[in-house]
Amino acid sequence: MTASAFAAASGESLETVEVQGSREQMRKEIRTFVHQVTRLEGEFVGRWGVYNCPLVVGVSDEQAEFIQRRLVAIQDEVRKKTTPANAKCRPNLFVVITDDADAVLASWKERDPGMFRWKSRDGVSRSGGTGPVRTWHNAIVEPADGSASTGSRLTKGLPTNASGCPLRGRIEAGCWEHITAVVVLVDARATGKITLTQLADFLGVVSLSQIDLSADLGGIDSILRLFAQPRPDVPPAGLTEWDRAFLDGLYRASYSPMDQQRDIEARMVRALAPR
Repeated sequence: MTASAFAAASGESLETVEVQGSREQMRKEIRTFVHQVTRLEGEFVGRWGVYNCPLVVGVSDEQAEFIQRRLVAIQDEVRKKTTPANAKCRPNLFVVITDDADAVLASWKERDPGMFRWKSRDGVSRSGGTGPVRTWHNAIVEPADGSASTGSRLTKGLPTNASGCPLRGRIEAGCWEHITAVVVLVDARATGKITLTQLADFLGVVSLSQIDLSADLGGIDSILRLFAQPRPDVPPAGLTEWDRAFLDGLYRASYSPMDQQRDIEARMVRALAPR
C-alpha cells in the first residue's frame, strides 16, 4: 500500500468542452468512441443495477474519503438519484492504490479467487490489462422486467441478440447486464503527476461502466485520456461533457435497448450536438 500524496483537490474547476464543427462530424466521432470503449457490436454494456458502495485503501484517510465522496457524487449525478445519507452498505466497489500492484493482486487472488474470474472481451467481465489502472467487473445478465428467470428459461423459443438475450421487439431486449462488483487496482508508481480530482473522476467513469482501457481515444476530450500513451500534454482536469454524455447515455435508458451501443450514441449526439 502507499500513502503517496496526490495534488490538492480543493478549488479545482472541472473542464468543459465547447462543441465545434458539424453535427455529422460529431456523430462520427461519437460512433467511433462508443465502438472503441465498449464491447463488440450488439453486446451489452454493463451498468450498476444497485448503488455502488466504494471502499478506497492505500492512501491517507483524508484522500480516501475525498475519492469515496467523489465516486458517490458522480454516481448520483449519472443516475439522477441521491445515495441515502449515512446509509450502511456492503462494499462492492474496491479501489486499491499501491506501490506494488503485482504483489497486491497476487495476494488478493489467493484469498478471493472468485473475485477475479474475468473473461475475454466477449465475456461478461473484463480486465483492464497491465496499465497504471486495472479494472475487473463482475456482472450478471438479468431479465429486464425484474423477474427471477435465468439461463435457458430466458431465451427458450425466442430470437436473441448478440449477447443471447431474448428480443421483445425491434428496439427492446428482454434483459440487462448488471454490474455487481468492481475491483480497481491503481499502480501509484505509474500514474505520474495527477491530481486527486483527476484520479477520482477517472475512477468514476471506469467503475460505473465496463470501459476498454486499451481503447484508442484519439483527440477525444475525455478523462479516459488521463493515462493514454503517449500522455497528453494537458489532460482534462476532471470529468468532461463528453464523459457525462456517455455515462448519461448508458444510465438514462429506462428500458433495455436491443442495440445498446446505438442507443448510447444517439443520446450522446443529442447531448453534445443538439439541433
